[in-house]
Amino acid sequence: MTRADAYSAFLRGAKKGADTAAALLPPLCAMLLMLSVMNASGAMRLLTQLLSPLTALLGLPQETAPILLLRPLTGSGSIAALEKIFALYGPDSRAGRIASVLMGSSETIFYTMTVYLGAAGVRRLPWVVPVSLAAYVAGAFVCGMII
Repeated sequence: MTRADAYSAFLRGAKKGADTAAALLPPLCAMLLMLSVMNASGAMRLLTQLLSPLTALLGLPQETAPILLLRPLTGSGSIAALEKIFALYGPDSRAGRIASVLMGSSETIFYTMTVYLGAAGVRRLPWVVPVSLAAYVAGAFVCGMII
């Protein structure tokens, strides 16, 4: 049985973790910058208006469009949209219930892919984004039909 120096193993792991965090910082900053530009420019408002036919097709109130757009991108942005829906319409309204189910039943797809696939060094997975987004839209559709 060989003995390992626990402190050296800890330092190697900490260095590897710090290197991974440093490698993930640029894509995360780019994603946050994109979201800030979308909000500041009014593009988010325009996208929610353009998304209204899809929300109607999915059986979702138009008030939930910001969450539908933000949830795959950012957790904190979608929580802010959820709080806004609660403040304007109430948590017991249909929009509040649907927004809550969308938040609880979905994942921040692009953030998760950026962090986990980036940390693993995966650069090419052609079907990950389309399949993830299709599952997200299917979940939103079921949510709109049930609630």
